[in-house]
Order: sequence, then C-alpha cells, then structure tokens
Amino acid sequence: MRKTTICALVGTALILSGAHPVLGAGFSIYEAGVRATALGGAFTATADDGSALFYNAAGLSFQERPSFNLHLMTITPQFKFNGQLAKGGAVETGQSDKKIFPVPGVYYTNNTGNKLAYGVGLYAPFGLGVTWKDGSEWIGRRVSHDVYIETIYVTPAVSYLIADGLALAIGLDVAKQKIDLTKFSPEPTYGTNAIETTIEGHSDINVTPSFGLMYRPDDKLSLGVMYHHKKTMNYDDGDATLNNAIPVDDPLYSWPANLIAGLGGSDQKLTSELNLPYILSFGLAYRIQERLAAEVNYVRFGWGTFEKLALDFDNDNLDQTIHFNYEDTWQLRFGVDYQVMPGKFNLMAGYVRDNTPQPLAAVSPILPDSDRNDYSLGAQYRSGAWDFGFTYMVVVGDERTNVENGEPVRNTTDYPFGTYKSLANIFGLSCGYNF
Repeated sequence: MRKTTICALVGTALILSGAHPVLGAGFSIYEAGVRATALGGAFTATADDGSALFYNAAGLSFQERPSFNLHLMTITPQFKFNGQLAKGGAVETGQSDKKIFPVPGVYYTNNTGNKLAYGVGLYAPFGLGVTWKDGSEWIGRRVSHDVYIETIYVTPAVSYLIADGLALAIGLDVAKQKIDLTKFSPEPTYGTNAIETTIEGHSDINVTPSFGLMYRPDDKLSLGVMYHHKKTMNYDDGDATLNNAIPVDDPLYSWPANLIAGLGGSDQKLTSELNLPYILSFGLAYRIQERLAAEVNYVRFGWGTFEKLALDFDNDNLDQTIHFNYEDTWQLRFGVDYQVMPGKFNLMAGYVRDNTPQPLAAVSPILPDSDRNDYSLGAQYRSGAWDFGFTYMVVVGDERTNVENGEPVRNTTDYPFGTYKSLANIFGLSCGYNF
C-alpha cells in the first residue's frame, strides 16, 4: 500500500472517531503518540516528534524539519466484578461491554532555524468509558450502568532556544469536554427499576497554560520537564432526561410517571463542574551506546482537585453529589529504544508503574480503578521524508476489593461490594511527513 494511502486512512479514521472515552488510572490518557507509547510514555526528555506538544513542547527546538504527524490509538478496556456472598443469596457478578475506543493525535511542528520553533497539536489526555452488560439487571445500576467522559485538547506552543542545548517552551491548552451518565432509580418499596436518568452536557471552553524545558549538554544526555496546568471544566447548560422504566402493564406504572410530572417533566436542566489535575513530568534520557538509548520519567498528577461531581438541577429536589475525594499520585515510566538500522528502523519497549489516585471508598461502577502495570512494544520505520509507527501496550490492573474485614468500605446500598479486575489492550498506528 502506498504511503500516502496509509496516511489518508489514518487521517480519515481520526476525523470520524473524534476523541472517545477510554480507560486510564484516574481517567487520564497518557497515550498521546505512538512512539511515546511504545516507550512506555517515557518521552519527556526525548520528545522528538509532533506529540512533543503534549509530552514536552521544548523538544520542538531540537527537531530540525517541519513535520506533520497523525496518530491513532485504539483502546479496548474490560472490567469484571465478583460480588461479596450475601447471607442466603447468590454471588452477584458483572462485566463491561467490550468496546474499542479510538483516540486521535494530530500535530504540526516547525523549527524556523532562528532559535524559535512552534507547533499545534490536537489530542485527548482525559477520558473514561464504562458500559456494563445487561444494564437494567447490573447490580451497580443505581450508581451507573453507562458512563462516558471525553476531553479534547488543542495546544499551540512556542519553544525558544535560550542557550546552546537549552530550550524553554510555553503553550496554551484549549480544552472542551463532554460527559454522559446513565443510571436507574428504584421504586422505594419493591426496588424495581422505576426511573432511568440520563445526564449529558458539553463544557465551556477552558484555557490554561503549559510549559516545557529541555537541556541537552551533549549528544548522550537529555533532561526534560513538562507541566500542564489543572483545569475546571464548567457545565452551564447540561441536560437530564427522566424516563419511566416500568412497563406500561405493571401496576406500579403510574408511580414514576406521577413523580416525573411532579418534578417538572422528563426534560431537566443542570449545571456542574469537573476538575482535571495538573500533570508534571521529569525525564532523563541517556544514549548508552551508539544504537541504544533509554529514558526514565517521574510523572506527578494533581488529582487532589477531583473531589466531587455536584449536579445542580433547576429543580432542587433532583440535586445530587457524587463524591470521589481523589489524591495526588505518581507514575514511573521506563523506555528503551534500539536502532536496528540507524536512521531507518527502530524497536522500542517500555514499562509503567501507575498508582491509582482513587481511595477505596470511591471504587464504584463509574470507575473501578486500581494500581496498574503497563507493558509496551513498538517499531518505527523511516523512508525518505516519511515515517511510520506501530505500538502495542497491555494495561494490567491490580485486583481490588471494596470490602475490608467482611464489611463494605462505603456505607450505602447503592454501591456493589466485591472485587473488581481490569485489563486494557492498546494498539497504535502513526504516519508522519517531514517537509
């Protein structure tokens, strides 16, 4: 297949896909580029392609030619739940639908050759998607049986070579977000699914700064720092729909219909806000041999800002707050890059230890998060002005239970209690052209 055809296919996929929600620790998506993902995301001190606009825009100062890069990551997450055995009852189980979520990365960069470099990138650093099978029967349906959060960033940035081997970058993260959540509310006496509530909204546009710093004293060593500021995504005109979930021939049918009418009807308006963390990364890359390089990154997420999701309806009787109480957390990322054919063909591998910011009391069907181990492999091929990349990463979540000493951690009957497991497979393709 011709190179231009491959790029056209990737580009078409990006346009059609948008930025769908995916699995992440917390709900971060660190897979903003194929080469970076193959290196386990340890890219802050390398940042030698367009995805530098996320990983460290100061890397633009060390890229010699203008370039255009397309990346398409596909993420397939899966969650499983095994409930705690109740007295006289059966073990409740659950499993999420197997869905493929595409995540785009589109980047243009240019080095003017006069100490100034610049670029613009589109990517999706935060998202979430969990759809539980048999949603109307799923034990966690009163919390959520279908949830999506998708966030798009557009980042223009400039990098300036302030001294030999030392570059400083400044950018703007322009973001917009969408949220959807669907849950059931029970009839109070019999516990029958009475009302299915669907909440959806688009946030206002949010703009915050980002920074990058890179120092390369020689051809072997590179040091990098990346920072993206925290955000508050405001929802000023969200929508909620209340639907009667009881069959028409059921004697309870009139109960939810009357309640919905008393609340002002099926269509409701709401306001809310969702806080996103800062991201801070320190990277060290070193060329061990002429063909072999390695990098390690320490990444810090300011998840402590993600305390709750407060849903403020026009009708005060519908107001509710979902408490998360996340904590700041860190990751360690390692990557190795071997030039099989210098300048033409590279093989890469990576490992990530990713610690969850989610306290045990917040483990729920919305996101049953856990500590994770990620393993990645990838390859990059260059031919003239073109380059192509492939990566695969498996994300293995630690088993996690929200029951301690036989007792549930969270004192509410809405949250299912038991053990969650998670696994995600990530595939990525990229193509780029260096002008």
